[in-house]
Parts: sequence; structure tokens; C-alpha cells
Amino acid sequence: MSTVARVPFVVATSDEYAVSPGAAHASRWRKAYSRGVSQPQPSEPRHHRVLIVGAGFSGIAMAARLREAGIDDLVILEKADDVGGTWRDNRYPGCACDVPSRLYSLSFAQKPNWSRDFASAPEIWGYLRECVTRFGLTDDIVTGADVVSAQWRGDRWRVKVRDGRTWTAGALVLGVGGLHVPVWPSIPGLREYQGRLLHTADWPADAHLTGKRVGVIGTGASAVQLVPAIAGEVSELTVFQRTASWIVPRHDQPWSPARQGLFARWPITQRLARWHTYLRLEVRVLGFGRLERLRPYIERQALARLARDVPDPVVRAKLTPDYALGCKRVLLSDDYWPTFTRPNVTLETDPIARVDATGITTVAGTKHDLDALVLATGFDPGGSFDRMSVTGVTGHTLGTEWVAAGRPTHLGITVPGFPELYLLLGPNTALGHSSVVLQIESAIRYAVQAILRADKDGPAMVRPRAQRRFASWVRRRTRRTVWASGCRSWYLDEQGRNVTIWPASTARYRWATRRVKPSDFEPVRLSEANPQTS
Repeated sequence: MSTVARVPFVVATSDEYAVSPGAAHASRWRKAYSRGVSQPQPSEPRHHRVLIVGAGFSGIAMAARLREAGIDDLVILEKADDVGGTWRDNRYPGCACDVPSRLYSLSFAQKPNWSRDFASAPEIWGYLRECVTRFGLTDDIVTGADVVSAQWRGDRWRVKVRDGRTWTAGALVLGVGGLHVPVWPSIPGLREYQGRLLHTADWPADAHLTGKRVGVIGTGASAVQLVPAIAGEVSELTVFQRTASWIVPRHDQPWSPARQGLFARWPITQRLARWHTYLRLEVRVLGFGRLERLRPYIERQALARLARDVPDPVVRAKLTPDYALGCKRVLLSDDYWPTFTRPNVTLETDPIARVDATGITTVAGTKHDLDALVLATGFDPGGSFDRMSVTGVTGHTLGTEWVAAGRPTHLGITVPGFPELYLLLGPNTALGHSSVVLQIESAIRYAVQAILRADKDGPAMVRPRAQRRFASWVRRRTRRTVWASGCRSWYLDEQGRNVTIWPASTARYRWATRRVKPSDFEPVRLSEANPQTS
């Protein structure tokens, strides 16, 4: 049995990754993931014990843990030409993690030489590449394999990618993440715009904004990083805001060589520092729930800081949120609010009426001529799962009906009617207070247990009663949190249901997923499975 050992994690420095995806080192990595890419399709689909979709944090960690459990017959299908997921795709200026690096990393693959407290996107991308090498997963990854459908047939999943290649597997793991499908706003005339149209989720290497008049639509997690990063190079910057965001200090500091050396030589010191960070973030969830009296104190601190950063009372009023802290995602930044004191930066809060060939006109009739327009409008958190056709034993899919029903799952991992299907970072597992990597690892532990159980007892699927019990708990728990306080948030669907956030602590999720309960599952009978037809 192979093991995932806690050995020193030696990686290249962050500077080696601070280059564009088209550089030579990226080409070297892409060539490594060649298994199945250029090979002819065999007459029969290739079969594996486990098939994983996605080579980001979830997929890489799942494969490593499967190896540790003795399951080596696995394959990872990745639609892009490299690993990394959201940290490969998001390359906009200023892109970085808003969770401390020591916690936004795998517990069993700690990196002692992060460059700073909050790692940049290129550095996290490099870390994930090194994880692939460390755990010997290079030959298990097939790039350029965009999964379009998966169907349960008989006793296995049949998976098809866009170019027609097919695989079969006893278990299917969707590690496609929640920050994957960009949201393109429905604004009249957007297609008519003749300037440079950009989205933060798909930032091209040739996007040069120096000296240009730039508009940014959105004031969420991407914008709070992008806006300060480009304000000094553009001639004019107009930020179009629908809703003000709560922002708390980031306090980002570089890691000194002494700290990096200490963590490398004595890993226990890094584990202790990680625990300190974990506890500091974990306590935040109390302010979102039972101890809501903590929120006004944090809000007063944030507003006092806003008053110091933005002296202009008119601009400050526009930047002041009108909802409870935590109802929407709380953002971290030390330089976003001060950006609006620059003479070349304008905050526009009048709603957008339309876009034309040269810029944006607001409802009040103000015209903003723009050379480039940036959409910092985020992601569809559920689009990652329902963008492909996944069909269970009854013919139902993870599509329109599933979405309309509120994306029902058990623990955000298993779905009734879908045998041996495991979602990582699925519905109701995202967080508003800590690192989602903790959630991913808890779900992986649960999924590996279930897969090992299926090896012994045969394929199974979660019982509807277990799913209903979980859904009822989520509803009850959400009602007692700030996420149900009435603001418009991507945490909720169109019916106002919480389909995104885990409404408790990460410790509670780890406890809930500590073991698979046999009573929550039922065996799959061949008579109720989809017929094995081509």
C-alpha cells in the first residue's frame, strides 16, 4: 500500500512561477500530462476503479488519498492543458488567495517557503503542480479531456469527453470546484461594445491596460484585488457598483527567510502556526450564527477604518454597506478603499442602463467612454456540476430538475439515485469564514471510505431519507445565521434557499463526515440500473 507521508515539502520559489502560462516551464508541464491525449481511442473504453473529473485542489488531493488507501487504478480527466483549476485560470492583476497560505494548502502537503501570508495565484498554481509531482500523479492525468456526459450503466459509470473518447469507472468523483463557470451579466448592449472586453475569470496574457480608460463592473472578491492593482497604470478607472462590500484588513506580510528556514527544519513549528491560524479563523463562524452580537463590534471597526481610508463623505457613504456583515462574502483588503481617493478613480453607483460601442450609460444618463471594460462578476457556484450531463439510475440528471429542487445532496457529497458518485466541494460545503481546503479534505475522507466499502459490498447509493435529513438540518441551521438575514447573495438560489454555504464550523463538518453510515446507503440492483447500451 502506498502512503502519503508528511515529509518536507521542497518547492521552487514563487518567483519561478510568476510568469505567463505560455512560458517554457508551463510547456514542460503540459507535455508531462500526455497519457491518452494523443493515443488513438481503443475499441473498448478504458476502465478504472475510480475516475476523477478535474485536476485542481479537489482532484489532486482525492487521487493522493486514494493512493494512500491502496487504490492505484485511477485516472484524472482535466479539460484544460494543465493542472491547477481556478488557480490556473484566474490570472488578472492582483489575483491572490484571501485565506492565509498555511491554511489554504493540503494538511498532508505543507509548504514551508510560501512567499507571504496570502499567496498569489501563480504561487498557488505552482504549489499544485508540485503536489502532482510529489504524489506521483503525472501519469494518471489526461489533459484536454473535457467531460460532457457521464451515465450509470449496469455496475459502472460511462464517461464521455468532448472529442468522443470514453472511459468507464466503478466510482465517479466530480472535483470540478465551485469557482469555475464565469457569470456574464445580462446587460443591454453588452455585445455591441467595441473596446476590449475582459472577464477576471478568463484574463488573457495580452491584456495591457496602461494609459487606458477602464471600467470595472462588480465590487466582489475579484474586483477588490483587481481595482487597486490597475489604478496606478490606467488613465481613468470607473468602478460600477451595485452593492457595497464589507471589507476587513488583510494584514498581508512577506515570509522572511528565517521563518521559511524554521518551518523547513522543524515542521512541527509550521503545524503549530497552522493550528493557530485555523482557530483564529474558526471562531469567526460564531459571529455569523449564535453569537450575532459580535457582528456590530466588527462592523463598527470596519466603518471606522473606512472613515480613515476615505475622507470624502459622499464617496464614503457610497462604500458603506446597508446589510449585516457576513450576509454576503466578507472581503479582505488593505488598499481597496484608499484607491477611491485617487484623482483618476471614480465610483459609479447609478445603475447601468446599457452598453454601447464606446462605453456605458447609466440610468441617470451619465455616459462613460471606455477603452476597456472588465467584468468582475464572479462565478455560478452550481454551474460546475450541471454543465455536464450526469445521469443516474432512474434517468434523472444533475441538470435543470436537480437545480430547481435546490441541488439536493447528502453532506454535499452524495446524491440519491446516483450510485458511486461523489461531489467534492458540492452544495452546502462552501465557507464564509475559513479555508475550503478543510472542507475538501473532509469530503475526500468520507468518499474514500465509501469507495472502499463498495469494493467489499458492491455499488451503493445514498438513501433519499438521508438526503432529506441533511436538507432539513441545513434549513434549520441557516435560519439562525446571518446568511438568512435578507440580503441578495450568491450563497442563495432564486428561491432564497441556501445551496452553497455550510452553516456551521469546519469542525462540525469534519465530525459529520468522519465515517460512512451503512444505514444511509442502499445497494444498487441491476434491474433498476440503466441498460448498458452504446
